[in-house]
Amino acid sequence: MAAYTDENVAISGDVFRLFSPTDWRKYVYKEVLVESADKKQHKGWVQTIDPVSKSIVLVGSQCKENIPVQVVVGHAIKSITILSEVEEHLLEDHRLWLDRLFTKSTLQPEYSSQDLLNRKLELKSWLERNRVPVQVSGDEGELLSISDALFIQPPYEAENCISTNEIILGRVQALINSKPGNTDQT
Repeated sequence: MAAYTDENVAISGDVFRLFSPTDWRKYVYKEVLVESADKKQHKGWVQTIDPVSKSIVLVGSQCKENIPVQVVVGHAIKSITILSEVEEHLLEDHRLWLDRLFTKSTLQPEYSSQDLLNRKLELKSWLERNRVPVQVSGDEGELLSISDALFIQPPYEAENCISTNEIILGRVQALINSKPGNTDQT
């Protein structure tokens, strides 16, 4: 990782809170030192900045087994300094690492194409038994479609449903969650 060359200038919290989202993006995926109003220093990689509260989500080093995550609330930021950036050729891997920390996909197993086919056919059968008009669609037959009002993407779980109709979305998700043998009953 290269040291940040822009003079490691500390920006006051008052100035930071006046920044636009475009200005805040310059801090995302960079290592920063945040001094809070209680005189504590918080060091980590910026995963995101909330545009409403101006709070910063900091992630500790990826070398550790238990990765610390902390949120520094916007009103408590006294100053922020960029310490370092990831080298350009490592940036995409670093972004993926930070983003995957906060997505459910890191907890889901990878499915083989045969597993996905089995899951699709089981769900299609379940929906048909419950009198839902479901069809296979998509360029490669990877989607399940319900009257062109709702689509279900692999791996065919409730959170993989896409619809602009919230009533249909809620009912189909509830039906998927009630499927016997479903381990993802959220």
